[in-house]
Amino acid sequence: MSDHGILHLEPPRERTLSKFDRRKAEILNAAAAVINRLGLKDATLAVVAAEIGLNLKSLRYYFKRKDDLAGAAFLHSIAVHQQLVEDVLPIDSFEERIAAFVEGYFSLQAEIRSGRRPETVHFGDLRALADPQRQAVGKAYVEFFRTTCRLFRPGDAPWTADQRAANAHFLISQLLWSVVWIGGYMPSDFSRVAGHLGNILLNGIAEKPADLLASHRDMPTPFEDSERLTQESFLRAATELINDIGYRGAAVDRISESLHVTKGAFYHYNDTRDGLVVACFERTFDIIRQAQDIAMAGEMDGLSHVAAATVSLVSRQMDPSGILLRTSALTAVGLDLREEMARRLSLSTLRFADMLNDGLIDRSVRVCDMRIAAEMVTATINSAQELQRWVPAATRENAADLFVRPLLYGFRGSADEEADRL
Repeated sequence: MSDHGILHLEPPRERTLSKFDRRKAEILNAAAAVINRLGLKDATLAVVAAEIGLNLKSLRYYFKRKDDLAGAAFLHSIAVHQQLVEDVLPIDSFEERIAAFVEGYFSLQAEIRSGRRPETVHFGDLRALADPQRQAVGKAYVEFFRTTCRLFRPGDAPWTADQRAANAHFLISQLLWSVVWIGGYMPSDFSRVAGHLGNILLNGIAEKPADLLASHRDMPTPFEDSERLTQESFLRAATELINDIGYRGAAVDRISESLHVTKGAFYHYNDTRDGLVVACFERTFDIIRQAQDIAMAGEMDGLSHVAAATVSLVSRQMDPSGILLRTSALTAVGLDLREEMARRLSLSTLRFADMLNDGLIDRSVRVCDMRIAAEMVTATINSAQELQRWVPAATRENAADLFVRPLLYGFRGSADEEADRL
């Protein structure tokens, strides 16, 4: 470790690579950068080849199809993250184990951002892969998740298996979400960022208890379901498909089939599939804004405002009709629209920051990094749609306890409370 407490990754041991392996590694590094910049949809072999001055024929000598290249890039990225977890597993102390993992992750990001290490692929487009690459990458990611679960040992606290899985999903989601906001910091400051985020992960944002069930019970759920075929029906169906199988898989035929209607009915309500993605984002932003409005209208302290909105938005996603579009879909739209949608998302996050600041003033929110805390609120909401994938027993009734409690009280506080229940 350095004087700042950040883990520095050791450079790989020198070994002699063949010309073939060197070129293949160069192509994988270029693919990661292109996928992160353009999204998998637009990261064609030709674009990757141009990135490193190859012609398309030469690149196809190494990777015949785009999915072959993308799959290899995803597998490499998963292996890098897997190693970060395995490096800290020998640490006995739970708190030190979590802190070391967070430090290692941001050390990796600092090396990437400062150009000392090639990029690794962000995981947002993982589901857009086609089989068989999707199956291979999915299997590797599941192994990474299971390894992360081992950071939360039964001996650390009386957690159930579901709680350990929810904690692992929460931890991974918070770290992966950081690619959205880490660009606002200098790489030399990433060690401080790691400390601030790690502090919230362990201790939460709450200065005092908040009644999660009571704060949510009094809130009407925004945009309740309707069985009538409307534009909302298509937005829900498209949102679910894009979240589950990526933009490429959410074809007009599949969206229409999920609603048992014809393609003609689809085009009656939607001009284009791309326009539908934008409409799905608009729907998501509207739901978040309405949940914030309802929460802030209540006579509660700042922490309870944040808790009420977050519980509402997390719990509703346990039902198919209530899911929100994940930000990974941003890569499905053009750059101009992508920037506008990202700007709209940042406004929602800034609003959570205002609510947290109210909590600082009324002393319901703990003194911590409000900028990072607000991003962690948004990350919790954005990743809630995947909670049931990792915790099948998650329901609308227990989602707050599984997934919002760590945000409010941290892993340490949640563990202490669980011990008090026994």
